[in-house]
Amino acid sequence: MDLVPLTRFWRSRSSTAVTGENINPLYDPHQHQQHDLEPDLRDLNASLAALVEVFPDIAPEVFREMLSSISKESRIEVVTEQLLKKDAKLLRGRYRIGRGDRQSTSSPTSEQVGNAPTLATEETFRGESYRNAVKQVFYEEFKTLSHSSIKAVTAEQNYSYTLSRPVLQQLAAKSWRFSLANFWSKRSQSQTAPEHPNIVCQVSRASGETAALGVKRTGSTQLDRELWQLFVEPALASQRREQLIADHTYASKLNEAEAEDAGALFDCECCFGSVSFERMVTCDEGCHQLCFDCVRRTVNEALYGQGWARTVYPERSTVRCFAPTSQECHGAIPTDRVCYALSDADGSHDIWQQLQGRVASEALIKTVQLIFLSFLAAAFVFTVPLLLFTSVIWMMANILPPVAAIFHASWVRVHRSRQGLRFKCLNPSCTKTSCARCATIWRNPHICFETEKTSLRTAIESSATAAIKRTCPRCLLSFVKSSGCNKLVCNCGYTMCYICRNEITSKEGYSHFCQHFRARGGRCSECERCDLYGDEDEEAAIRRAAESAEKAWRDQGGKGDANTQLMVEALVGQAGHGTRYEKWLDAMVDAIAL
Repeated sequence: MDLVPLTRFWRSRSSTAVTGENINPLYDPHQHQQHDLEPDLRDLNASLAALVEVFPDIAPEVFREMLSSISKESRIEVVTEQLLKKDAKLLRGRYRIGRGDRQSTSSPTSEQVGNAPTLATEETFRGESYRNAVKQVFYEEFKTLSHSSIKAVTAEQNYSYTLSRPVLQQLAAKSWRFSLANFWSKRSQSQTAPEHPNIVCQVSRASGETAALGVKRTGSTQLDRELWQLFVEPALASQRREQLIADHTYASKLNEAEAEDAGALFDCECCFGSVSFERMVTCDEGCHQLCFDCVRRTVNEALYGQGWARTVYPERSTVRCFAPTSQECHGAIPTDRVCYALSDADGSHDIWQQLQGRVASEALIKTVQLIFLSFLAAAFVFTVPLLLFTSVIWMMANILPPVAAIFHASWVRVHRSRQGLRFKCLNPSCTKTSCARCATIWRNPHICFETEKTSLRTAIESSATAAIKRTCPRCLLSFVKSSGCNKLVCNCGYTMCYICRNEITSKEGYSHFCQHFRARGGRCSECERCDLYGDEDEEAAIRRAAESAEKAWRDQGGKGDANTQLMVEALVGQAGHGTRYEKWLDAMVDAIAL
């Protein structure tokens, strides 16, 4: 296969590769740089970045809706005033969870968002050329969907191609027209280029083989770069990896042939095969020579078979010498040579990483076993004297009443130090009452970790709202259906279906929905129209969004802070204020009462 970069291929064949009236020029990331945004769009993005920096917990879509309807002179001031006065109405369920909730394919650019590192490109205002190009590309890619559905989905996702494409794929997969079109298109699908109308495959006229992938120009440089990053870059990276592996294999065969012609082959002391010097390893004690193939087979047997104990040298994280000609060799193969031998076949280090991971696991297990045995020995050494001391104290407390009174007073002090979570500072300058578990100010009624619970509830509500949110493609107003049927009418007069997001004209009306009677409910078996009152998909979407939000919250550390736990242990284990003798006695009673 003749693999060449797209830039070199396009420059050399620009006069012959692209001909015809209906073929657009290909996008070249080195030549077609992104143009500057319009002045008004640049000002909108600068205002959006400033508001996101001031209010980092609010979703950027709130600012986009408000900025688009305010004049240029006082955008930031008016939006800030409205947020401070009407935050409860404007921000219901629209708080920002964080950058981890939406994976951006393009890094934030300081030129577009005013040096705001927390604002992604998908969250900024989009130019008219980019929005029109995205809709045209979707019209060609999803021909089974109506234009109104595509407009509704793109409006919900801020006209982002990367975020809108998965939603449109789900909608298209539910249509029977998609299955029929997919059946006929399978015969003409290319095996080298992705299934996309704007991705073309360049073919060399000399050899007839695939040379490179390209992106047809869409009219927006920003969308061209996005398509290049989504489809072409992964394919080129895969081709480069395959080419490197093929070159390495060919170079190894050529080296073996030259070494054989020159008589410079060496015999392996394990399999007695003849290989070149570059494919040999030598142990550091007996200088036994072993080939790469034997090293790989031995390591695979150690990892997946029964040869771990006699093969691996755990103290040095390498492999022992396994030459059968000398059973008394205690040497080992150098670590760098083992790594090179295991990665020689395909250029990857998976087997080497598995070997190092298991060596580390074995070392950790041995360390834990040693610590456990040491703990048992220490417990035995300290438990016997403690039992003897407890027996003596019990006998003295039963025989001598004053001794019993002293131990009773110590027990009362220890019991008081252990009971209750309410802790009051005795410092005259403080005198604050706090919780010994969550280290927050004590307010009746007190709920531990109330802030963390509120954070989890906010994350779940925000994700659930985003899952069922709809956006009007005409006025870009976002809304959520609380009750009623699935025929939604916006304030601007636009009518759409809540399920498929398709526009419902006045002529069509309620005929857009299923009219068949179903005695037992469920999905209609006579047609594929949307249900007028069906909400099964909505409940499933809310449930999936809530589960994802809870998992993301727990992965980000929402279970509690380690410093809080340490503070709780310090407060609970604090000894009483008394003499040194009383402190020592309280410590002994506290240890006995465990």
